[in-house]
Amino acid sequence: MYEPGVFYCKDAFEGLAVMDQLVDSDARGALVQKLLAGATEFRAKGDAPVEKVDLTDDSVRSPARTDVPIPAPPFWGAQEVEVDLDEVYRHLDTHVLFKLHWGGKGVKGEAWQQLLRDDFRPRLERMWREQSYLHPRALLGFFPCYALGNDIVVLDPSHREQELTHFVCPRQPRGDRLCLADFFRPAVDGGPPPELDVVALQAVTVGSEVTELMANLESRGEFAEQLFVHGLGVQTAEGLAEWLHFRVRQMLGIELAQGRRYSWGYPAVPEQSEHLKVDRLLGLGRIGLSITDGYAPVPEQSTLALVAHHPQAIYFGTRQGRLLPGGSPDDLIRGSSRDPSLFASADAAAAGLDDSEPPDGAVLEEDEPAMA
Repeated sequence: MYEPGVFYCKDAFEGLAVMDQLVDSDARGALVQKLLAGATEFRAKGDAPVEKVDLTDDSVRSPARTDVPIPAPPFWGAQEVEVDLDEVYRHLDTHVLFKLHWGGKGVKGEAWQQLLRDDFRPRLERMWREQSYLHPRALLGFFPCYALGNDIVVLDPSHREQELTHFVCPRQPRGDRLCLADFFRPAVDGGPPPELDVVALQAVTVGSEVTELMANLESRGEFAEQLFVHGLGVQTAEGLAEWLHFRVRQMLGIELAQGRRYSWGYPAVPEQSEHLKVDRLLGLGRIGLSITDGYAPVPEQSTLALVAHHPQAIYFGTRQGRLLPGGSPDDLIRGSSRDPSLFASADAAAAGLDDSEPPDGAVLEEDEPAMA
């Protein structure tokens, strides 16, 4: 055992908290003792036994509806979609940006409201107005498809008897037995159903310049500014994905909170090697995207996702998540208290200058839950 201690910190903020203790002679001793005691206990107990479960068994399907109306997309195949940055701004999750990326976690009450009013909100508005390093681009594809067991079978829009690929999805081994494939029209006798479903695939990026800027700021020792730029870059990529999903719902003519967007690496679709299939379908190079040997998209601030329009679609994992018979509306950022375009009305309401109801609780409270 390494006596001085080896410390794992899940993010930069926890790292700062640990460093604060390490440079304090009294706190350091207690921290190291706690660490070594925990390591000794863990070593004595050993790893907990790993339960072996079969995530490929498709003998029992979830009760997700198989008769939902199938919307008609405005086009088939993949196209680049022109990005409106003013619209993307409305889809930025400022709760995650301020609390997680910009270090506001743990600040409460009047101190939190002051931080929002005097720093975070005007900083975001200024950075968004002055930035020239975000270069958003978006690809969107609509493809005919159907579900075959645990697979989503994607077909060629021009030759629908021809399979382009299978997206492989794990299935819950117990409970509702959910699988992402269940949110698409199922096969009939092992083949395509009479009415094919539609799956949307999307890829977005804000480009590589923001990553280059972060490296430049780090080399100059401007760590605080690097933190703010990094947070804005990450959340712009997420906001861009949210905006494009919003546009997909509009294009399909479905409710704006219907369906879900699933990114590989999360519990419902954990296998990131599926990114290679998305590349083949969308042609990611058209917007400057590529996939690394480790299946990560580059530039860094980029996301890929699959969109299911099914009204019962929810976020779930192989060990948690239940199907809701009546469906569950998605959690939208636009028009909520996290929408930065509503800052002015939120500030007016907080100051008692506006007698009208603030939109969706426009004053961000310190205990508001973050997006899943």
